[in-house]
Amino acid sequence: MKLCPMVSLFAFCTLKFKGMLLEDFYHFLNLVFAVDEINRNPSILPNVTLGYNVYDSYVDLFRTVQGAVRIYSGNTKQYPNYNCDKYGVLASVIEGMASSFSIQYANIFGIYKYPQISFMSQEPLQSNKLYFPYFYRTVPSEKALYSAVIALLKHFGWMWVGIIYPDDDGSINAIKIIKNLIVENGGCIEFIKRVPSINDFSPVRVKEIEKTIAKSSANVILVYGSKNYVYYLELNVHVTSIPGKVWIHTAESSFRMFNLENDTSVNGSLRFIMQKKENPAFIKFIKGVNPSRFPSGRTFTTWWDELCENRCPFNPRRRNCTGVESGRQIMYSHCNLLFTGMSYNVYNSVYAVAYALREMYREIPLSERLSDKNKLKFQDLKGWKLHKYLRKVNFTNPLGQDIFFSDGEISVDYDIYNVIHYPNWTINSQRIGSFDFHAPLGKKIILNNSAIVWENKFSKMPQSVCSDICQPGNRKSIREGQPVCCYDCLNCPEGQISNQTDMDVCTKCPEDEWPNDPKTVCIKKDLTFLSYKDPIGVVLSFIAILFSAASAAVLGAYIKNRHTPIVKANNRDLSYLILSSLMLSCLCCLIFIERPQRATCFLRQAIFGITFAISVSSLLAKTLIVVIAFNATKPGKNLRKWVGAKVPKYIVFTCSIVQVLICMIWFFVTPPSIYYNRQSEVARIVVECDKEAAIAFYIILGYLCILASVCFIVAFFARKLPDAFNDAKLITFSMLVFFSVWVFFIPTYLSAKGTSTVAVEVFAILASTSGMLCSVFAPKCYIILVKPHKNKKNLVLKGTV
Repeated sequence: MKLCPMVSLFAFCTLKFKGMLLEDFYHFLNLVFAVDEINRNPSILPNVTLGYNVYDSYVDLFRTVQGAVRIYSGNTKQYPNYNCDKYGVLASVIEGMASSFSIQYANIFGIYKYPQISFMSQEPLQSNKLYFPYFYRTVPSEKALYSAVIALLKHFGWMWVGIIYPDDDGSINAIKIIKNLIVENGGCIEFIKRVPSINDFSPVRVKEIEKTIAKSSANVILVYGSKNYVYYLELNVHVTSIPGKVWIHTAESSFRMFNLENDTSVNGSLRFIMQKKENPAFIKFIKGVNPSRFPSGRTFTTWWDELCENRCPFNPRRRNCTGVESGRQIMYSHCNLLFTGMSYNVYNSVYAVAYALREMYREIPLSERLSDKNKLKFQDLKGWKLHKYLRKVNFTNPLGQDIFFSDGEISVDYDIYNVIHYPNWTINSQRIGSFDFHAPLGKKIILNNSAIVWENKFSKMPQSVCSDICQPGNRKSIREGQPVCCYDCLNCPEGQISNQTDMDVCTKCPEDEWPNDPKTVCIKKDLTFLSYKDPIGVVLSFIAILFSAASAAVLGAYIKNRHTPIVKANNRDLSYLILSSLMLSCLCCLIFIERPQRATCFLRQAIFGITFAISVSSLLAKTLIVVIAFNATKPGKNLRKWVGAKVPKYIVFTCSIVQVLICMIWFFVTPPSIYYNRQSEVARIVVECDKEAAIAFYIILGYLCILASVCFIVAFFARKLPDAFNDAKLITFSMLVFFSVWVFFIPTYLSAKGTSTVAVEVFAILASTSGMLCSVFAPKCYIILVKPHKNKKNLVLKGTV
């Protein structure tokens, strides 16, 4: 005697419109096929006939709850807590509802402790066995799908997207996760539009949705929701008729959803579906099934009619469609069996229930299996008992795939998602790639980009960005108050580069490197110094040689006319010494030009300081001799012993030796070295003497200023002495020139950078040298060379020269 536990199939089946979701019909067919196959196999449930009931939710939560009560009470009566079904006892419910409906259904089923197996809901919350202890599913959680969506967006570089999702709790939680993942991976969301539920598409809401999509700058729109929701969204809003958009669907569906007479959809679509497994036996079953075996009623009749759009007669000899009638393709014909694997989840669900029943049936003692009138004691066949066996079911299905539940989720290779492309929303969809969540080297997506036919508006692969890519050499500057994907591209600052696109910050080059012109690569800085190749170096060299030659010429004129009164006046030996030191001062400027070395760093300052010290001390000696000579002639003054040829020599030697000692101390205490200045010039490294050389230069210059100050004071007070040989006026003026030059030199020197510091120093030396040369010797050279007739002793003594 055969016994009959029941399996109820609760499916989403839409009958209100001509365009019907026929994959639901394939789910039903696979349920029938699996039940028949199990009942024909005596090794699974011997002496037991597995039956089924089918219920329609009509995409309505109230009808769904109503159907649940019918399942418990019986097919016709609706009495909660009573079962009036005369044909069998409920073993489990297999449902294919959206997540929001499945959760509500699980709350009801949890009261009665009946197993609920979903082949559609992927809500991650339902993985929590604390809240859903009797919930099972033959599809994976959506967590892998979230990663697949992000991988697809990154693959195409779509970082600026819009999102549409239904107004239910499950979708709200899913969008929060997807949004965070998009942001974490550098993407941005232009808009997130929560649209009404299936039964709430008012004209105002529809217009608002269309306006949001049409004005958006995002070319990629992610549509999250069940296949039924997407179906109603298109029927009411006509989103796919909006040009210039690429649609990414998460709905688990492989069929074209619409078959409208005036279909004007132009957009391509990408959709994720779980990897399916084709069942040859099921395909054979579809081709040979006779619709007369199905229960009578409008639902099944409509399914069968719509399968071939009323062109598939019920006559078993003509039940296969020809494929073309009246010049039109029969798009929904069951002759096109490309996607029958969609219902493979239903097939596994039925087998899981059957094997759980077998294990439970085996544990019932043989003596108790049959009672009066050979009927099973159905009080032993309760949902909570089956739940215990379903939880640990483990079997191999007829296709050779090992099946078992792990924490309520079936363990098969469902973490590989296929990416399906619909060119222009036709039935000719094709697999273009896959997303492998459990790849050996980590998550990866494999896509055949060349297989995708984009909408005509896109001349190449569509782009979806808020701002154009920032090329190397630039950085992103986020626009205030806008998402991070909306930015302006700014050139990298001086000394920084960016060698990749869309860099947030530029990278600073090392100190010895500098960016190239596009600011994409750091290159070695050029070494620079004041050289003879620079125009300023050439000019300064020419001036130094010119003034050195002038000093030499004046010295030659003095030597040639050494016996003349104007040369002999006021110690001609000191004049020779002054002219020689001025000539050397000019020549020492040539050491400042060309690349500095340790020796030249010392010689630059030492020669300058010593020669200038000799020049200034010689002028001081000249002035002091005049003062001593004038005062020595006064009665009562004992200064005649200081009037002589040796006194000036002592003065010059004493004042100069101090400068020599300063230079020697500097050389032995902190020897000069070379310093590579990387900060003074942005694109070059300045080779210069170290900072100790600059300090020594200030000390040397300070001592010269002291000598010059003493010389100026003495010369100033001696300028009116009645001496025919008095050069005090000329010396006073030369010291004024000296001070003027070096007072202006100091701030200029401090503000100069790079090679300009050396040029300023050379210019100051030449200016002060030329000032002394011209101030002291120009008037006398004029008499010697231009008016030699005035170079007479009597004229010089009278001071009329």
